[in-house]
Amino acid sequence: MSKSWEELKDELFKNLNWGKSRWFNYKMLLLTGSGIFVDGYNIIIISFGLAGIKEAFGLQNQPFTLGLIGISVIIGNLIGALISGYFTDKLGRRLIFIVDLILFVFFAIISGLVTDAIELIFARFLVGIGIGLDYPIATSYLSEFTPVKPRGKFLVMNITFFNIAGIVAALVGYSLLPLGSTIAWRYMLISAAIPAIIAIIARYRTPESPRWLLEHGKKEEAIKVIEKVTNSQVSTETKKLIMDAKLEEESSKYYKDLLTKYTKWAIFIGLFYFFFAIAFIDSTIYGPSILASFGESGLIGSILYWSLFVVGDIICILIIDSFGRRNSTITGWAGMLVTILFLTFAPPTFNVLKLLSFILFAMFQGIGPASLHMVYSPELFPTKIRATAEGWKQGIGRLGGVITGLIFPALPSFDELSIIIFACFAGLILSILLAPETKGKTLEEISERKIGGETVS
Repeated sequence: MSKSWEELKDELFKNLNWGKSRWFNYKMLLLTGSGIFVDGYNIIIISFGLAGIKEAFGLQNQPFTLGLIGISVIIGNLIGALISGYFTDKLGRRLIFIVDLILFVFFAIISGLVTDAIELIFARFLVGIGIGLDYPIATSYLSEFTPVKPRGKFLVMNITFFNIAGIVAALVGYSLLPLGSTIAWRYMLISAAIPAIIAIIARYRTPESPRWLLEHGKKEEAIKVIEKVTNSQVSTETKKLIMDAKLEEESSKYYKDLLTKYTKWAIFIGLFYFFFAIAFIDSTIYGPSILASFGESGLIGSILYWSLFVVGDIICILIIDSFGRRNSTITGWAGMLVTILFLTFAPPTFNVLKLLSFILFAMFQGIGPASLHMVYSPELFPTKIRATAEGWKQGIGRLGGVITGLIFPALPSFDELSIIIFACFAGLILSILLAPETKGKTLEEISERKIGGETVS
């Protein structure tokens, strides 16, 4: 009895989907997580240098310019992600996985050598493009190699590198301040090149994704990669059936397919990350000023914030494949909303509790949307547009951070916090209405069996 193409794919990917976690899976986690670490470090380190940049370039009465310096890297991320998603799906994962960080290293060094604010904005923008290229590759790559049962855990561990970078950036940032605020920021920005160089060297021998290879008709290469990474043989019968299958390669129109065939999930993931980016980017870049508004500033507050963020990630890692994607994200949004409401409306005499509320806000981000956006985007979309969908999500999401980041420096603290409240409330309602449950299913079961993702509950 002949097998359908879908049955053949299930047979071919059987050892990838249902095997145990292997050393190779952890290696891929380190390789993809390294780019996310670089992004987190790069975004967060500048928060410790903004005061020195303001003084060095005389920006005391130019809040818009200072805000643009803070978020120019996010604008670059936005554009880089939108570009990368398309090319990663069209040309493959491996090529851009190596090239993107080379671009980042070059402009990270340049950003520490600029002579005025305009040059800094431009250099940071180009740095952002370099790292923005990495996200669509990282999520697609990792999800396409990871077994079904621990897939949620691995995707959450991937984004945890961002929050670990927050701790490292805080330590480095404060350790460099004794050099003098007007010079320390230069070393802060240049230091981001160091982990990127290490990542470039480590990524050199990474194999291409077998799912991408198969999608593009490179059957023999796909089989070889699967056999190598699973350390097992695909049966002779399955190999023959795969090689003999005569299928017309379906051309993808990438963004057109995303927005017309997967409209529901494109809207969901775009808005999900849009609201999260508002809450996250603004509480991150302007975290030190928020801490200062209720009498806490310095290394301790920042370390506590990022440490609790990692605690939230760890909780999510432990529960996501049992508690589920939907429950985790709703819990996270609800916790963020409650803690930011307390931080905003508690009287000044409650400053210790306000500090606790701020760091718990970080923890609930880790439990919910900070982790789940990295899980949903690779799961809800098929191989042919998986990276395109991540690029879409990053582009739409970071637009939220860019818009609010530009206006935050000119706003009083209450208005800043009110914007974050709105984002948390909107994210919670969106998740209650649309967040699906995808645990325990293969990538093909979730996104490729029916157009538009209708197979997820």
